Amino acid sequence: MDAKDFQKWQQEKAKELFDYSHKLLDAAKQLSEHHVAEIEWGIKNALDSAKSAAKNDLNTLKDLQQEATKEAAKRAAAYQKKVKSVLKDIGESAADETEKHLEKVRHSLVNWLEDAESKVPAHADKLSKVVNEMSATGQKMFKEGRRIVNQVAEAAEKNIDDLVKKSPGSKKKGD
Repeated sequence: MDAKDFQKWQQEKAKELFDYSHKLLDAAKQLSEHHVAEIEWGIKNALDSAKSAAKNDLNTLKDLQQEATKEAAKRAAAYQKKVKSVLKDIGESAADETEKHLEKVRHSLVNWLEDAESKVPAHADKLSKVVNEMSATGQKMFKEGRRIVNQVAEAAEKNIDDLVKKSPGSKKKGD
């Protein structure tokens, strides 16, 4: 790789890192907006509870606490889905970039082998086939690993949803 190609490669990498840092910044912004909404809701709930306690209105306080518990369960589920969505977007983006780079490496390796075949004596074609098959297998393994990771994430989300549904705060009155 000559200096000009290396400089071009460095510029591409810098642009990719810059783009990825903006994706992470956007994700952090989305999550912080949700955190602010949760804090505001918590403050409102605390003020309502404090007012009821100050008036010694225990029935209203009990009702407020029950409603807050139900609302907290709903909000936790919504937050979990939001976080999962943000992380999934980031993970897919990172996996896509990795896959793109792996394909570039594979292509470069195949080109190098084709060039080497003309310079290396007999049986170079067999070596070329082996390396080509190994790189293709590696690419398939990466895709399969990515599929498995997505399955595990979906199963974990389903388990969390099931737990939220079974929690006491999500049951209806009279249960």
